[in-house]
Amino acid sequence: MATLKLTESMNEVASAAASYSRSRVDHGNGTDPVSTEPRSDEQDIVQPTSLRSPIRIGIDGRLFTVHHTGIGRYILELCKALDRLLPSATFYVYNPFAIELPPISERWIARVDPRWPGQGLGSSLWLKARVGKLCIRDGVDVFWGCCAQLPVLPRTIRAVITLYDLNEFVTPQTMSIRTRVSRGLWRRDLRRADAIVTISHGTARRLLECMSLETAAVVPPAVSNRFAPQGEAELARVLAIHGLKEPYFLSVATWEPRKNLTALVRAFLDLRRQGALGSHQLVLVGGRGWKDRRLAALVTQAEGDGVVPLGYVPDENLPALYSAATALVFPSLYEGFGMPVLEARACGTLVVVSDVPELREAGGDSAIYIPPSEDGIRAGLLAAAELGRGLQPSGLWSWEKSANALVKVLVGERERT
Repeated sequence: MATLKLTESMNEVASAAASYSRSRVDHGNGTDPVSTEPRSDEQDIVQPTSLRSPIRIGIDGRLFTVHHTGIGRYILELCKALDRLLPSATFYVYNPFAIELPPISERWIARVDPRWPGQGLGSSLWLKARVGKLCIRDGVDVFWGCCAQLPVLPRTIRAVITLYDLNEFVTPQTMSIRTRVSRGLWRRDLRRADAIVTISHGTARRLLECMSLETAAVVPPAVSNRFAPQGEAELARVLAIHGLKEPYFLSVATWEPRKNLTALVRAFLDLRRQGALGSHQLVLVGGRGWKDRRLAALVTQAEGDGVVPLGYVPDENLPALYSAATALVFPSLYEGFGMPVLEARACGTLVVVSDVPELREAGGDSAIYIPPSEDGIRAGLLAAAELGRGLQPSGLWSWEKSANALVKVLVGERERT
């Protein structure tokens, strides 16, 4: 086996991995890893039936799709929790085209807009031109802009917007032209919202620094009960479906520049060709995105060298893929939070992740942090291969806990008991 020459950054990661290894049996003390800022007291949490009168909540439903990934899953899980926390509420979900709402409860109403002529005009234009009128018709009290945009609303309707990241300030070179144009609308919406919600304290700090805007609440992603260490039978079933064998490293990310997948594939191939990773494969879960032609060509060439692209994987198979992996490798240049990191932790899987403030909120103490360079990724892969599997999930939180913070913002100044 060829001798590997460690760079200074790799030595730092190796040292951190050694420290992590010594503490991995009891790496959590039950504290919330998102609590990088002081939290309000638990008695401040809004409990179910705490509102004296019913409330009508409008929701941007453009991400209510058949395949929920990333932000779509975040919205869906919060909606389920909102239904439990606000039993007197009625929810109106707006979409320009036909949608099938998940079976949450009978208090969820899909509002499809038959007057919108077609997809060619764009959903953002539809939101601005039509949704405000639909909200007025439905007597909505508050609108949740969960897709980071708001319709034109009268002042009588409270406007709450969720901000997921600040890509255009941190990594603008990774964005498509279309997305950068749409973010122009988003900035105006942030300034006219009654309240802004972010998904991490890091994003809240960046928002204050970049736009001088305050955050009303941090509502971090959580994990559902399905994300937990899986038994051998389930592992065998899912691995057989996808034609996989252990050991493997796992990546869960859309193919776009910010995810830094090209550097990951190159780092993996370099170590594998040197014989440093044994029979490990690199499994890529996630669909094609944008600015990904070079990555696609690289992956095609590398399929014979242990790189396995799976594309989209249904939610029900993800826990087993996480559980069987040696580690989730998430070398993103920047994230607003990093849901796959949290999901992997819940499944007892080691995480190799970029040392970005927002990603530290997702990774807590259960991660190997690396610089998002090829040297850093190589060091993280080597450290993870040495440590192996067998972590105990800890320091996690529920969707109800996150939704409680959102409820307080949505309710605003409405009368409580």
